[in-house]
Amino acid sequence: MDENYILPQLRQDLLYQEFEAEGLKFFILYDPKEYALQPIELPIEFLPLLQLFNGETTLKNLYEILDSKNQPGFNHEPIIQLVEVLDVLGFLDTSKFHEIKKDIDEYLASPVRQPVCAGNSYSKEPEALRFEIDALLSSANPNGIRQGANAIVVPHIDFRIGKLSHEVYSTGYQAIKDSDADLFVIFGTAHYGNSDLFMLSRKDFATPLGITKTDNELIDDLLAELPYKPSIDEMTHRNEHSVELQVVLLQHLFAERDFKILPVLTGSFYKYINDNKNPSTDNKFIQFIETLKSIIKRKNRKAVYIASADLAHIGRKFDDKFDAEPELPKLRLEDMQLIQKLENLDSDSFFKQIADCGDSRKICGLSPIYTLLKIASPSKSRFLKYNQWNETETKSAVTFASLSFYQ
Repeated sequence: MDENYILPQLRQDLLYQEFEAEGLKFFILYDPKEYALQPIELPIEFLPLLQLFNGETTLKNLYEILDSKNQPGFNHEPIIQLVEVLDVLGFLDTSKFHEIKKDIDEYLASPVRQPVCAGNSYSKEPEALRFEIDALLSSANPNGIRQGANAIVVPHIDFRIGKLSHEVYSTGYQAIKDSDADLFVIFGTAHYGNSDLFMLSRKDFATPLGITKTDNELIDDLLAELPYKPSIDEMTHRNEHSVELQVVLLQHLFAERDFKILPVLTGSFYKYINDNKNPSTDNKFIQFIETLKSIIKRKNRKAVYIASADLAHIGRKFDDKFDAEPELPKLRLEDMQLIQKLENLDSDSFFKQIADCGDSRKICGLSPIYTLLKIASPSKSRFLKYNQWNETETKSAVTFASLSFYQ
């Protein structure tokens, strides 16, 4: 980067918050309008430097200021990297930011959420996709699987890992294949954002198989009847796969059915775990569950609830300091203990087992599964299938299961 390069103007609508960690001071720079792709965390020493991003200061000026305050030979490389990162993330008033803003504005204005998994997790060609899903849904023997479930737990792991995932998805969907539901409430894990406990989308969901309508009438009623304003978080939904993968399966399974969905991303339960507090003691949690259940009943919706949920994530890829494979036998026993609690319809014991170890196994399906059991209020259950995906190249593993629940 040339020394005569003029530092771009830092956007004037940004905010920052200072904090301390392990005796060191930092600040988080963030965008309340959410155009920036993500917040950025920086040492507090960088805060005065941001004032120099005024559209007038050259890189040479910045170097001179830094050299006057530091030892000779001060490394300028982190400053160059800072400029590049601020630009890429959308914090600077440059053409890059305006491209990001235009893209987001167009997405927010559209009534339809376009698929993010088409062409990678599944085929973007409709005929090929139908063939793929037929194979997926027929990968497990349907004998012994009881029909009429009003709720299921199924994975959201990538279809591409093959039989390991296919037979778990298949068993779950076989339990609802004869359902006459006109509404599918999908509780998905929020992998990319946690702006609230429950995050709704008003957008209809598109896949190569068509467009599935979101039940905005239900959302309107939630907005009117909840004692707080529920979160409509379209940006968190935009790149999330956990709802989308269930939509494409529903579209195929009920191709002749006129149904709607309620897409709900569930936020992290970390605060409950950290505070040693059960989610069902939180008024906000209970109010959402009870209000939604009441609205669905009053409107005579025939609802099926789906928890789009994987179980454990262990190994190097997930920041563990150990390889996953030696842990898999022990992990299977732990998972089966969790599954037994779900079979017993004991959502609070399910939560407690995870909370007692600080969610050390990173059960990403905790919040959607717990929420599903609370709202579906089943009286019977069936454990269907469990598998582990051992990703040997990353020395990591993910586990997942399917269960069905009945009134």
